[in-house]
Amino acid sequence: MPLTIKNLSKSFRGFTALRNVDLEVGDGEFLALLGPSGSGKTTLLRIMAGLEQPEAGSVIFDGEDFLAQSPRERRVGLVFQHYALFRHMTVADNIAFGLNVRPGKDRPSKSAIRERVAELLRLVQLEDLGKRYPAQLSGGQRQRVALARALAIQPRLLLLDEPFGALDAKVRRELRRWLRHIHDETGVTTVFVTHDQEEALDLADRVAILKDGHIEQVDTPLDLYQHPSSAFVHDFLGGAVHLPAKVQDGVLTVDGWTTDAPKDAPAGEVILAVRGEDLILSDKGIAASIVTLSPRGPRTRIGIEIEGQALDLERPAHDPLSKLSVGQTVRVRPDLIHLFKS
Repeated sequence: MPLTIKNLSKSFRGFTALRNVDLEVGDGEFLALLGPSGSGKTTLLRIMAGLEQPEAGSVIFDGEDFLAQSPRERRVGLVFQHYALFRHMTVADNIAFGLNVRPGKDRPSKSAIRERVAELLRLVQLEDLGKRYPAQLSGGQRQRVALARALAIQPRLLLLDEPFGALDAKVRRELRRWLRHIHDETGVTTVFVTHDQEEALDLADRVAILKDGHIEQVDTPLDLYQHPSSAFVHDFLGGAVHLPAKVQDGVLTVDGWTTDAPKDAPAGEVILAVRGEDLILSDKGIAASIVTLSPRGPRTRIGIEIEGQALDLERPAHDPLSKLSVGQTVRVRPDLIHLFKS
């Protein structure tokens, strides 16, 4: 069931949260909304859910005007960061809640609800915990219950707002793999809000990157990383330094170093965006100072500074960069060049 958003705008007391957003989510797709705080991710998700109304634009799901429907009519499953479980209800009753509160003619029978709850408990791997209360569960288990409750109503669209934000790093990694498995099992169209780049790239079929209320780029994780459309996307996905440079007659010049410019490079003043992983030690290149060296067994974490900008990179312990000394000035050059108009 495809979701199409066109020209969506939303403001709060003079602050523009979304500006003319266009977005399409394919049937059964897992799409991540990624961006820094205040970029509009959660506002966009809440409009999809019916918890906010835009000033302009349209939201069409499976041919239906979502903006003309109430949240209940949309049949959307919602999962938030802080679980929002009913503490006085058992796990099983929490999962069944959305089914039990349906109007009489739409409410399944008690036996059908019990079967659905048992099915979901198996799906989220909590088969033996149906009689427990939320306070008796770990954070990761509570989030599984929250997802099971969202799935109980057989949603047409599943919306997740920073669902792992309150969990520690190890549990987050475990739940990421599990959530992707659940998505592949159910096939429900899913939109996932996060500010964690690794999380988005690990989980999603495609990632939409937001900045200041508009979408900078939508693409697969690999294409986003390898072919960023702007310096912001390049930096946000990997951490980079941005250096003033110039392209003239097919030659790129930066910090006195010259090399052939990419064939599609814009002419004139440009920004050279460089990630640490793309740098190699060279006799000719860009000046860099070694700020820190932190050996970590087979690898070394190296902190460098280029034109006053800090950059961290990791290298094998035998790499020439790992053999340097703090305070040493060297020359480095990128073996992958990304240029953007300045």
